[in-house]
Amino acid sequence: MNLRVKNNVMILLYLYALPALAVENGRMMSYIEQYKYLAIQEMHRSQIPASIKLAQAILESQAGTSLLATKANNHFGIKCGDSWSGNTYYLKDDDYDRNGNHIQSCFRMYEDASQSFMAHSDFISGRGRVNNRYAVLFSLAKDNYKGWAEGLQKLGYATHPLYAKRLINIIEDYQLYTLDEKELTPAPIVPAGFFLEKTTSPFTKVNGLKSVFVNYAVSPAEIAVDFGIPVDQIMKYNEFLKDENDAIKTPMNIYLEKKKRKNKDAPEYHVMGQGQTIESISQMYGIQTKALYRRNRLEVGSQPAVGSRIFLKQKVKFAPPLAKLIAVESASNEVETPFAPNTPIEPNDHIKTTQSVRTPLEQNLESIKKQDQPMTEPQFYTVSEKETLFSIARKFNTTVSELKALNQLTQDAIKIGQELRVK
Repeated sequence: MNLRVKNNVMILLYLYALPALAVENGRMMSYIEQYKYLAIQEMHRSQIPASIKLAQAILESQAGTSLLATKANNHFGIKCGDSWSGNTYYLKDDDYDRNGNHIQSCFRMYEDASQSFMAHSDFISGRGRVNNRYAVLFSLAKDNYKGWAEGLQKLGYATHPLYAKRLINIIEDYQLYTLDEKELTPAPIVPAGFFLEKTTSPFTKVNGLKSVFVNYAVSPAEIAVDFGIPVDQIMKYNEFLKDENDAIKTPMNIYLEKKKRKNKDAPEYHVMGQGQTIESISQMYGIQTKALYRRNRLEVGSQPAVGSRIFLKQKVKFAPPLAKLIAVESASNEVETPFAPNTPIEPNDHIKTTQSVRTPLEQNLESIKKQDQPMTEPQFYTVSEKETLFSIARKFNTTVSELKALNQLTQDAIKIGQELRVK
């Protein structure tokens, strides 16, 4: 690809992501500004680094926007426990009854956020407990935030495998480690309602739809808990999600309501980029996946070739060319383009990369070409239940149009037991 064209594409992608990134950054900065003095105060009271406390609060309260934070002033997800006698707030989390039914968990409700911060300090420092599993952390240097983050995860504070990494990322991205050197000073007097007015909404609007921008590894189940939406609804609104416990590792918008069939503000078409799918384009524009398949006359599950035009508003007369899958070991073992919602758009990606950076797909294609052993006799296949021309084409590394030509078919319809020539 021409270097200037590539640079222009990257600039456009950057500009496209700016609004969501600005919303997220504004929300984080507002939260940090509001609670950093409280974190410093607790550091001097309990010896827990302010960077660690604030990063935990940001992560566990979604920077103050979770239901627990907004409804119960609970920024650390502390549950009631046997000794709690204060107000409570119920929310489905990770508790099940003896029959395996998902039930609501009891969380502590505080009068203000400072009580939540203090309770968290008391929990980590082990106040009121004979044995404290986190005692070893207090022997670390006060500026060793990495040791604290890794120690919290190792000692069982959180089960998420990326918990320590997420804390460290937050601390370094927002330079929270500078708070660990701060002296104890009184917080500035802030007019009532200041942060309520200045804090940016946690939601982003795409196609007029409520969504949340996710830029840390988080599962659909966690999003469901944070925003009080059933996880099956999250999965339904975002069709590419397959497992409610799998972390979403690619930064993107996750929709909290049903996507629309059209987006009047979208361009006429989208140029298919390397690594993109119909599902990823659906996430970009807030358009239902099934609508995009119908609009572009594509069979569900098929993916257009890089550089194809995917029309977002009007139904086209002809389907775009399909990406060709290359067999690796057998006809049923294929390499597919991975789902990557924010992969740069490169319409001219037919230009091959250099030998040193060839993709596995390109290497496989080259090896197949070197074999150069075309079949000399026709090969036939009998259609089974639920099979389509597309699925058969994938199985035999060919295209629907080639199958139709070999079998002199004028329509896509086929029948169980029908014998098709595939080579």
